[in-house]
Amino acid sequence: MKKSIIIFVTTLLTISFANISHAQVYVEKGDTLAKIASENHMTLKDIISLNPHITNPNRIVPGDYIVVRSVVEKQKDLVDYAKSLQEATVYQYGGQNAPYLTDCSGWTQYIYKKFGITLPRTAASQAVTGKPVKFQDLQIGDLMFFSTRPDHKITHSGIYMGDNYWISNLNEKMDVEILSTWGKWTRAYFQWGARHEL
Repeated sequence: MKKSIIIFVTTLLTISFANISHAQVYVEKGDTLAKIASENHMTLKDIISLNPHITNPNRIVPGDYIVVRSVVEKQKDLVDYAKSLQEATVYQYGGQNAPYLTDCSGWTQYIYKKFGITLPRTAASQAVTGKPVKFQDLQIGDLMFFSTRPDHKITHSGIYMGDNYWISNLNEKMDVEILSTWGKWTRAYFQWGARHEL
């Protein structure tokens, strides 16, 4: 029910992010997943795994969006894949059924694994991987880490989307959301980012 409430906002944000969505195609009449996979030099298994929002791979309709690998823009591919999970992921603290039921770090772990990067399970452990990145140096596909604790131990993770937005599997009330890097919460609790070579 809560997902249906945010569909309108999600649609508006999806339109706003069209300029950074280089790894999606839209289904046209006569398309099949096998055809789209072939045109993008992918296997059918890979394209199905990158599109969990497609509940029946044998039934796609014109207008559906399909995440594909662009090969040359892997960071944008990763961000597009994260966006595709907005309607598929439900937040569950400690959940082990990514991408469907999991928390922020289980979600980022799952996404990065699809792109060849093995991350630890918790946000605190993920925060010591990769190359550290300052707020002003964030690039598309970088991990972002946050702490709401006085000792600054990492408590949350997300992915930088570019254009001053980030995406995360936030909490039980909101699930996957797109947020501004200039938001009050983001600026108050951001600690650092991490970059991995995809």
